[in-house]
Amino acid sequence: MRAFEKMHPVPCFLYFLAVIGFTIFSRDPVILAESFIGAVTAAVLSKKSGALPFLGLTAAAVTLTNPLFSHNGVTVLFFVGDLAVTLEALVYGLAFSVMLCTSVLWGAVSTQFLTSDKYIWLFGRLLPSAGLVLSCAIRFVPLFVGRTRDFIKARKAVTLKGVEAAFSASLSYSAEEAMMTADSMKSRGYGSAKRTFYSSYRMTGGDIRALVTVLLCGAACLALSLIGAGKFFYYPALSAPKPNIANIVLYVCFGVMCAFPTVLIVSEELKRSFQKE
Repeated sequence: MRAFEKMHPVPCFLYFLAVIGFTIFSRDPVILAESFIGAVTAAVLSKKSGALPFLGLTAAAVTLTNPLFSHNGVTVLFFVGDLAVTLEALVYGLAFSVMLCTSVLWGAVSTQFLTSDKYIWLFGRLLPSAGLVLSCAIRFVPLFVGRTRDFIKARKAVTLKGVEAAFSASLSYSAEEAMMTADSMKSRGYGSAKRTFYSSYRMTGGDIRALVTVLLCGAACLALSLIGAGKFFYYPALSAPKPNIANIVLYVCFGVMCAFPTVLIVSEELKRSFQKE
């Protein structure tokens, strides 16, 4: 895992940008399944799997409620009063929930490897304000969650009203702290001149190989998607993935991208275990 943590910011950022982007904009069940498996495996290996139970409940809620609001589709399963519950709406709800939860998982995994200093290194020269915002977001999100948990414990009331009050207090506290940080950085002249960086990153052979892999697979997935590969329709009837060459190449390239962190972490652990022996 240390190899991924020490990876150069450019291939690391491009990797998560590509895998999250394709997950969000794709509705192909094969693409979503590959991304889900890769995200869950990477989250477990990087010890970011704490949100899995909550995401599971969220996915179940989205899947079950979508047919209650959307009644499109030709395959009617049953009626709730005068409203038809269709297979297409149920499957679309499942696909949307998988996409949503998988994107959140990839985002949680990215916080392990795309640290705030990497965002500053990436955007500090060209877009200092964007770099500062992203760096603060990476820092404040876990602080916000921890602070909310502490406020709930301090109130000694795990009721809905108590949780809402703790959330509101934590949000106000975090917003005030963020403004104080922005004012502090502005008073120190952040973004007014060329700056140096706390961390110095240099491209190694492994970084170059990772960058080439991400660029080749990402470009192939983008080009194949633009020519029509990976299309799947839920309405009015479910379509089936076509086993043509374009789709197969798309699935292989995206599968390689999704498995990239898992392969890197597992190979590093195996190498370390062999060295100990």
